Amino acid sequence: MISLKNFFRIGFSLFAMVCLLNITSCNSGSKDTMPAENDNSSATTSSPDVTVATPPVDTAMTAKTGATAATPSTNPNAETHVVTIENMKYNPATITVKKGDQVTFNNKDIVEHNATEVNKAWASPMLQPGQSWTFTPEKTSDYYCTIHLVMKGKIIVK
Repeated sequence: MISLKNFFRIGFSLFAMVCLLNITSCNSGSKDTMPAENDNSSATTSSPDVTVATPPVDTAMTAKTGATAATPSTNPNAETHVVTIENMKYNPATITVKKGDQVTFNNKDIVEHNATEVNKAWASPMLQPGQSWTFTPEKTSDYYCTIHLVMKGKIIVK
């Protein structure tokens, strides 16, 4: 029969191993984790009571990151399209806008992100959780997050 002392030693060792496994599996939000498949099949809806604030562009940060400042639209009939950054994805990943429309990147993720055109024609500053950035795209372009290279998107300008 097993002694009480050995029973507690085995039980404590087993408990410690389970705790260590739980701690090591808590890798949520790490830069090294692969995001889930991006399913952008659902249409993005716009709510009239949602307002998106554009933070002022920090010129020191812009110079450091090579980001471009937000470009205002000169079209009075321009629409604003919102790309939400959440769960390591751009949603929607592909959007179609009219020439002169604006695109707002709204970071609702728990880590910072950016959006950078693949040829560096434009780039957002690093967006902390809760920050947004608005600009007017001039032509169709692919973009990605320079921190999380698996995050990719496309803006189609018609």
